[in-house]
Amino acid sequence: MLIVENPSQDQYDALCARASAPDVEVRSDVAAIIEAVKTKGDVALNELTARFDSSNVESIRVTLDSPTVDDGLSEAILVASRNIEAFHEAQREPVKQVETSPGVFCWRKSVPLERVGIYIPGGSAPLFSTVLMLALPARLAGCSEIVMCTPPREDGTIHPAILFAAQEAGVTEIYAVGGAQAIAAMAYGTESIRSVDKIFGPGNIWVDTAKQMVSSDGVAIDLPAGPTEVALLIDATANPAFVAADMLAQAEHDVLSDVLVVALENFDVAELEKQVAVQLESLPRQSIASKVIDRARIVLVESTDSALELINQYAPEHLIIQTHHAEILAEQIQHAGSVFIGQWTPESLGDYASGTNHTLPTNGAARAFSGVSLDSFVRKITFQRSTAEGLLALGPKVITMAQAEELDGHARAVEHRLADVKGSSVTRSAYIRRATKETNIAIQIDLDGKGRADCRTGLEFFDHMLDQIARHSGMDLSVRCDGDLQVDEHHTIEDTAIALGNAFNQALGDKRGIGRYGFDAPMDDALARVALDLSGRNWLVWDVELTREMIGDVPSEMFSHFFKSFCDGAGANLNIQAAGDNEHHVVESIFKAFARALGMAIARTGDPNVLPSTKGTL
Repeated sequence: MLIVENPSQDQYDALCARASAPDVEVRSDVAAIIEAVKTKGDVALNELTARFDSSNVESIRVTLDSPTVDDGLSEAILVASRNIEAFHEAQREPVKQVETSPGVFCWRKSVPLERVGIYIPGGSAPLFSTVLMLALPARLAGCSEIVMCTPPREDGTIHPAILFAAQEAGVTEIYAVGGAQAIAAMAYGTESIRSVDKIFGPGNIWVDTAKQMVSSDGVAIDLPAGPTEVALLIDATANPAFVAADMLAQAEHDVLSDVLVVALENFDVAELEKQVAVQLESLPRQSIASKVIDRARIVLVESTDSALELINQYAPEHLIIQTHHAEILAEQIQHAGSVFIGQWTPESLGDYASGTNHTLPTNGAARAFSGVSLDSFVRKITFQRSTAEGLLALGPKVITMAQAEELDGHARAVEHRLADVKGSSVTRSAYIRRATKETNIAIQIDLDGKGRADCRTGLEFFDHMLDQIARHSGMDLSVRCDGDLQVDEHHTIEDTAIALGNAFNQALGDKRGIGRYGFDAPMDDALARVALDLSGRNWLVWDVELTREMIGDVPSEMFSHFFKSFCDGAGANLNIQAAGDNEHHVVESIFKAFARALGMAIARTGDPNVLPSTKGTL
């Protein structure tokens, strides 16, 4: 180990330098492998597997039967899986619609990648934990195809722990292929392996080089990665045995792994050296770890400012902080893949089971890249929608800017629309997105439509009732709701009603020129009376008795809840009375009467400047 005391800033670059392999030779070898796979396909994969893995496999494709692992390991994998799922599930972002200008709405939506490839090293150690770290977020993100490549053992089989983790995580295809050839196969495709949209996973220098080379050819990869590394920020409160164990935990990965220790105050370096020697002696992967420890740097600094500056310049993949007030120092870290705070948080915890992802940027890439997350498996699409009012307000500004850039076509695309808008009445439409943990809803309405409906909530009778609202009010209505119907119907109905009310509010604007009130009536044996006031005040009077538990596939109790939620979203005052012998007819008459009342309330009165209120607002 190299011990450096109080280095000057001009020494920081050398202290932060990682070991490197003969890059030219590696790139040449990898380029030849990639070309062989591109030209010879499966034949090349078989030849390269026999050459590099000393294995002959009957079939590249692996059948995922029920792999057998010991009970203790299977339980550990399942616990880790639950924690990883919980952490990554919390990364979901709801779709937020922003009104950037009056009548101009923008939002962003996550769309899952369809086919992703994950590489799982299996040479010196079977990294089944990496299967969980990559496949679980891919499944949670909604990727429909998760392809895994991993090198076979000498007998041509895959380690059962890797297969067990793959089964638990939702991997859809498994191939017994490793090394740079696996990366090439996933990037360009062969007879057996179709190309993927993005490649994930760590590996040795050949795997990493292959990922970099295919990325320069337009193939998406997760992040620049190389040999693993750890930095430790410690002071006199740190336990030397813990520090030594953390150093060796990273050193045993690969001879090119890197270890940097930054020590504050009067840390006992001699005791650390002793602990490293003692623990190294009994480490099964001693031959690998010793080479890394020989290059390890222990840097002694006098101030936390100097320590933080060096750590941030190093930008470690893993950073362990074992100091007094470690949380305070952690807040000042700007560049790191993952941070482990306090003496009871070894890096191993994050590698396996805490829930955070262990696929992280190395070699200083943490200055610009994040580790793998749910976002890694989706692409973000932006959307925008303008009402006629929005175009009237913002369009002239766009014309001015387009003309200043001498892009007249851009300006005219706005001018044509402005001329049309100014010559017609302003449309009354809205688009609402509402996303919660239970539901994801999109609603589009046009109050001046023709009674057209396209409603899909997963509840057929509810869809039928929404269709009645559109048809009998005369508005166009489209509804998409993906809700937790596996739990019950409550959230789907409630959230749809709230979003529908919100859409009405948006489409009506300040409510000038509308009727405001609506009343309506009967159906067969049933009689429904609905009185509606778009007052801005939410209130529901429900005078209806339903004795059936279900009407169609909707619980009877949810109909009053629907109208209450609509009132909350729309700011409406609603009084509903209904009776009859057939409760199906009773409910349907309520929705038809409600729709007729809506149609009356939203009807234009003829004067768009008149507000139907003596209070000056609704």
